[in-house]
Amino acid sequence: MKNKTTLITTLTAGLAIAFTGCSDPASESTNAPAGGNGTESAVPNSFAAVTAKLDKGGDVFLYYSTEQVISTAEQYVNTLTQSNQAMGTVEDMVKVGKAALNQSGIKDISGMGMSSLEFEEGMFRNKVFIHHDESKSDGKMWTLLGSEPHDLTMLKLLPADTALAFSHEIHPKALLDWIPDLIDASGAPPEAKGQFEMSLQMVNAQFDLDGLLASFDNEIGMFATLDVSETVQLPPPLNELPMPSFAIMAKVKDDKLSDFVFDALQQVGGPDMEKRTVAGIEMLVITEPAPMPVPLAPAFFRLGDFFVIANTEDFAKRIVATHNGDEKNLTTTEEFQRLAKGLDLKGNHFFFAGDKIGKAINPIMQQAMQADGIPENFLGMDWENSYDMQTLGVVRMDKDGIMLENHSQNGIFNSVMMQAGLIPVSVGAGMLLPSLANAKAKAQRISCVNNMKQISIALRIYASDNQDRYPWQVPQAEGGTAELTRPKSDTNALLDADGKPIFDANTWLHFQALSNELYNPKILRCPSDDSRTLANTFASKKPQGAAGINVIPFDKNSVSYWLRTDPEVDESKPNEIVLVCSYHNGQYNVLLADGSVQQCSWNKLRQYFLDINNPITLPRFPPPSLR
Repeated sequence: MKNKTTLITTLTAGLAIAFTGCSDPASESTNAPAGGNGTESAVPNSFAAVTAKLDKGGDVFLYYSTEQVISTAEQYVNTLTQSNQAMGTVEDMVKVGKAALNQSGIKDISGMGMSSLEFEEGMFRNKVFIHHDESKSDGKMWTLLGSEPHDLTMLKLLPADTALAFSHEIHPKALLDWIPDLIDASGAPPEAKGQFEMSLQMVNAQFDLDGLLASFDNEIGMFATLDVSETVQLPPPLNELPMPSFAIMAKVKDDKLSDFVFDALQQVGGPDMEKRTVAGIEMLVITEPAPMPVPLAPAFFRLGDFFVIANTEDFAKRIVATHNGDEKNLTTTEEFQRLAKGLDLKGNHFFFAGDKIGKAINPIMQQAMQADGIPENFLGMDWENSYDMQTLGVVRMDKDGIMLENHSQNGIFNSVMMQAGLIPVSVGAGMLLPSLANAKAKAQRISCVNNMKQISIALRIYASDNQDRYPWQVPQAEGGTAELTRPKSDTNALLDADGKPIFDANTWLHFQALSNELYNPKILRCPSDDSRTLANTFASKKPQGAAGINVIPFDKNSVSYWLRTDPEVDESKPNEIVLVCSYHNGQYNVLLADGSVQQCSWNKLRQYFLDINNPITLPRFPPPSLR
């Protein structure tokens, strides 16, 4: 770790000298001496104001005057606006960006600095301070991200074994109120503002948005535990991760937000749910867990000043017990108390990463680096300990700027940058990543449907050439795989009432018999299934010598889809399920004998097999091989 710290510190010092003209820390003048050469800085700066907030005498001490940078950025935006007068949409976007820059308060930033001091053995105090003139503090960024620092009441929700936690203060009502002013300032046509206001009216007509925003107390957060006694299986070569439990929280002023969520969930329908009372707390609990590696049967409830969504009812019970004092919370642990020593825990944003996070991530990152061919001694860095993330930090929105301060077992570049990145990123990611993930999942599901339809065509071509029989219904002597169907030794397949598999682990051999009709084995891997190899030939072995260098043979790990090979499958029955894909977040793509592909839940799939002529005994949830 020392090598890493020394390297980064040296590079930083060089950059600081090259770009900042950093002044003598002892100076209290606004125009501090530049570079120690006895001359005055040509640019007025906030050196004294910034450095007064930092720790001197540590491993890192850096000041950067931002006024020139901001001025240059503003000039660039002005030039860009003038050069794009005829570019329509681009011009409008630039104008909106310019208006946002002018009103955000970014131009009020006069300087920033950072420091890192090892105040006791193995413990660093890291600071980043962004300064602005109090007289110019009417920019939106100084209100959207918090006002006065306050007690972190979220701490009373966190169980003692919490591994990761963060919370952020954000003001969505102020953001919505800003948008009309932003539209006006951008020079947009009057109808743009009218369209926005009309959209808000339509939303309010559907539900009381103003009331919900008034109920929200401008704080959101997330926390998680890791149970090392249980593991989540990951795709190779990552192997496994300790089992997580997690919760999302929002600070509220009344029941309006929780009542809205309760009513919406009950009206929309979907998974089975019921209201339950735990330690006097009313919860809405999903009673049918989703078929996922991580337990997911959410419980929704209001607890004190917070509306909480826990991933399971059991974790919800632990949160209630912690809040009520029946279980110890995070602040009582030795790890937290060591990190919190001397740290002012009043703030607007909060971040905690415990020892368990680093221990869980470290082997995964090492394997990823090895897979990418990064040498173990790259730049002399201690990779083995580089993901020790024990950090406790706060961000305070002060009158004269923003102070990010944390205590960590790492220096500034590991700990502060991680925390600073999580403040805006985790808020944005919480909004953006679900939509990106949904878009990706939708695209993968559509691609999977196309794969299954191609498989359907191949099956129908084969059946038409073989007396309306599928490969598993045709003897091997005739080019089929009948003798390979439903091996009794297969423990991974779903079993019927007679103990015979419905879904056949020899699926790949049945598909191999279809090679003339399928042409390309790549369609046999679902895009959502990262655990399978993407074969490029139906051959089971590589050719000898140079001919086999780029060949990926076809085997049981090349197929994502499960065939239903019991005798009832009939090409002439259009509603017969022939093929199942289980890699779509608890939903299943199913191929019917008529060539159509439908999506259904596990409950519907299970009910289908219960309703056929010969009822089949299925487990309540699919085994891991079907997830």
